[in-house]
Amino acid sequence: MQYVKNEWIKIWSQKNAWIMLVLVLLVVVAVLGLNKYFAPDQSTPELRKEANSEWIAEYQAQLNTPGMYDEDIQLLEEQILMTEYRIANDLPAIDTVTFHDVLAPLLTVILMLVGIFTMVIAASIVSNEFGTGTIKMLLTRPVARWKVLLSKLVATLLYGTAIFTVSVVVALVGSFILFNNAEAITLSVVNGTVVEQIVETHYVQKILLNAASIFMTVLFAFMLGTIFGSSTLAVSLSLGLLFMGTTITMFLARYEFAKYIWFANDLTQFDTGVMPIIADISLNFAIVVNIVYAVIFLVVSFMYFTRRDVTA
Repeated sequence: MQYVKNEWIKIWSQKNAWIMLVLVLLVVVAVLGLNKYFAPDQSTPELRKEANSEWIAEYQAQLNTPGMYDEDIQLLEEQILMTEYRIANDLPAIDTVTFHDVLAPLLTVILMLVGIFTMVIAASIVSNEFGTGTIKMLLTRPVARWKVLLSKLVATLLYGTAIFTVSVVVALVGSFILFNNAEAITLSVVNGTVVEQIVETHYVQKILLNAASIFMTVLFAFMLGTIFGSSTLAVSLSLGLLFMGTTITMFLARYEFAKYIWFANDLTQFDTGVMPIIADISLNFAIVVNIVYAVIFLVVSFMYFTRRDVTA
């Protein structure tokens, strides 16, 4: 634990660690601010009724358009029926911005940024030591090399967890204060009657799938940082493969071996509404492939680090 604590302190002693945290928070605040600025004001029953009435007028104007298909007419009539239901039940108009409307895409942005920034730390935490020569002093201590490397990996994962937690807390609090936090409800017309349906949210699923994907990316970047003495090279290779990996896999998707490529088994593709890269890959298969690659990344990292000559 002491070595993890030391690595944790070293990470936060770097300016870039704080800069990356501030950047994520600035993005969160900017997204919240822009959504609030452009969101229509529907904070009172009068404003909600006015907004819905404007939508009814818009739908009725479209109904008067000559030459409309029967399907379009039926759709507009259903929209009018649902909007009248909104007025009768004091529901916000269809263009209102709710807590869930903001939080869902904001969570995606946070996960993407946290993944990239944690990967940068993972790629540089070992290579920086070799680049500056401080690794020699670190390895002169009476401790096994694998413990030194493990402490760096754990500290890196803790850093990613920390900036994710802080960012999500800010996003949750900001969204709760600024936007309507009622249950997300969608309306539909069934046999001429308006029916309410609560929209299912999959925040936990999204976080777990993305966390697994980020973990794999961090392990890969950590391996490159362990192998290469240059942090710039390690970070560049990690970012390059991160952004190009999916594209390369799509080009190779027609081949049978493509389903065994790490990028083809990115767990985020199993999130709701996401199209898989290769259609016949199941979640269980992808998990097994990720475990195999994780073991490979870890074995290569620890074997190389424990055998590397640092006397020069």
